Amino acid sequence: MSTEKKVVFNITYNSGQIYVNDFAMKRGVTRIKCQTLILETGNSDNLLDQRHLGIVSVRIMFREWPLASRSNLQLIVIQEEVTEIDGREVQQEEVTEINILIKGLKVLRHSNHSVPLKESMLYSIPRDKDVLFTLPNLSGKVDVQGPLQPTSHYLLWQAETTVDEETLPGKLPETPLRTEPPSSYKDWKWIRASEKSRRK
Repeated sequence: MSTEKKVVFNITYNSGQIYVNDFAMKRGVTRIKCQTLILETGNSDNLLDQRHLGIVSVRIMFREWPLASRSNLQLIVIQEEVTEIDGREVQQEEVTEINILIKGLKVLRHSNHSVPLKESMLYSIPRDKDVLFTLPNLSGKVDVQGPLQPTSHYLLWQAETTVDEETLPGKLPETPLRTEPPSSYKDWKWIRASEKSRRK
């Protein structure tokens, strides 16, 4: 029986800072190895019985640009590429680019679109320039049995699949990850952009 695995990340914007699974990102490209939630599906629709924590390596680009010299408008751009899941190398044909328009510390709007990996800014940056981090286990922070969709401002949802589907409201376009059969790997993440201060 073939299986599909999806990786869940929690990406947030708060007060000018990007966080991935509560880890503060620096500008540039960061390569993170962390424990996070993985969903595995086969012929069953019961995802609750097929969730587990696994080790994932991911490259994340975080850049920002001022849009006008006399205003405080800024464009934040995030791109992400999963490179390894549970010790197994994967290749992503497309990356999702997230754009967040900021005025001061206020989110004006956000959007997302798919970019072919080889045409992305992330791909053009040599991997030897990556900042490397290994995050501590997140087993105390990830609710394996809890709901997938968090409560937040500006919620975006992404579920990458290997089949063509009509894009629904709140769901980003699907993008396959390529690996050896019979298993296929997918990247699934939710993004929160919030104007509120992070709780201590």
